Amino acid sequence: MSEQLAAAAAALGLPEALVQRSAEARAAETGASADDILAQWAGGEAAPPPPAAEASPADTAEEETAPAGEVPEERDEPAEPEVVIEEPGPPAQTPKPAPVGPYKPPVLIGARDNPMALLAGVVGLFVIVVMVGLVGPSIPTEVPGARSSEIAFSEAALHGRVVYAEAGCASCHTQMVRPVVADVGLGPVTLTDTNQILGTRRFGPDLTHIGARMTGAQIEAVVSGLGDHPPHSLGTDEMSALVAYLSESTTSSDGDQ
Repeated sequence: MSEQLAAAAAALGLPEALVQRSAEARAAETGASADDILAQWAGGEAAPPPPAAEASPADTAEEETAPAGEVPEERDEPAEPEVVIEEPGPPAQTPKPAPVGPYKPPVLIGARDNPMALLAGVVGLFVIVVMVGLVGPSIPTEVPGARSSEIAFSEAALHGRVVYAEAGCASCHTQMVRPVVADVGLGPVTLTDTNQILGTRRFGPDLTHIGARMTGAQIEAVVSGLGDHPPHSLGTDEMSALVAYLSESTTSSDGDQ
């Protein structure tokens, strides 16, 4: 058989192993012996089909161990990767150059000026300033002029102011009306030229215009200890002077202090 195999391989120009497997496969299909098929191939009567691909050693072992009459299973060849060819996109559009040529400058159209209206406004403003600044203050009124916080105290009241300071009344009472909501109703706001004793703290009521709210007898009763007021042991002359000072600490009927 080896001579027939060598002759068949030489006649076919194939390896002896491949010719041997082909002869065995043909014998299994036709029922003839492998030697007869090799003899036919050596004489050039019939040629075996060309092999599709060179078999690997593992495939050769499987074919040799496969029983006679069974066709070896075909193995799926690995698929070649699909090559995707991207179609070129549309070409990029180049911007068109701006047209070059003579241009007319833009014409700005606004509202028309009205110089007469402007002149009338200026004249009206000038007239208003003259009326408010010159004519208005010159109009006579019944209201007195500048108010003063200085009170024309009598000699007894001036002595009573000394008694007021020595008795420490200014440590609990004030004689100053502030421009705040809490002092509304106490009288006109005290100016800086007052000749009253302003005081330091207001524990008791403010005494700026106490003469307009209480009588001399009421003031003497409070100083002597009426109610919650601490009593003061003053002599008759000192008490009379203090009452005179507080009674005259008020606004006169014509609006002056």
